[in-house]
Amino acid sequence: MTERRQRIIDRAHVILGLGGESALTIERLSREAEVAPRTIYRLFNDKEGVILATVTERFQEVRNHIAARKVDYCIENVFAELDWMVSEMRRDLEYGLIVVGFFFSQNPRKEAIRELGSVAYNRFRNWMDREIRAGHTVKDLDLEQLAQEHVSNEYVVYHRWAAGLVDDERCKLELHAAFLKSAILVLAEPTRSAYVGLLADIQRGLGLSAIGAAASTNRRQRDAGEDFNGRTDNA
Repeated sequence: MTERRQRIIDRAHVILGLGGESALTIERLSREAEVAPRTIYRLFNDKEGVILATVTERFQEVRNHIAARKVDYCIENVFAELDWMVSEMRRDLEYGLIVVGFFFSQNPRKEAIRELGSVAYNRFRNWMDREIRAGHTVKDLDLEQLAQEHVSNEYVVYHRWAAGLVDDERCKLELHAAFLKSAILVLAEPTRSAYVGLLADIQRGLGLSAIGAAASTNRRQRDAGEDFNGRTDNA
């Protein structure tokens, strides 16, 4: 990597961390990184390419940090890693919001989705490989496909956090629950029942959400689009 390219990425990290995506412009980045705009376009094509480069570098750092710990992927360590991810996103809030927004982009770049999903995928795959070795998994499902699908399930929770629908602590619990829901599909008995019990405990701990408390049970009104909140009569 050339010195200029790294300098551009480093400065983009700072700008994104301070002000989010809207703060990053090619003009500002050119000025603060002390390079010509044409150099940025030549190296990254466009603003989104710059963001992708910063995200890629950040996720490489996260993967390296996690790999260096060499943890055994029991469910307790999975939960601990998920909690750490939420703490990291809170520590670097603007960047965390960018990551979530990039994942749900209407015109996603394949390389971006692969990079953004790498940490969630590796976590689930490492846990699953441990369970396969222990003989705890089912034999008639495409386990690799389930591991890839779990990535989206995890990001749905991050999206709720980014939208301000859940705080950090609830986000952690919802991530635990999302992991268990995917894990249950993979596991055979009796391990599966133990995970169902864990999931039930977490769901009880989450309690009744504002949405759940207000949800209508009146099908006619829901079908007619008249009421989606709080009606429990059968009229």
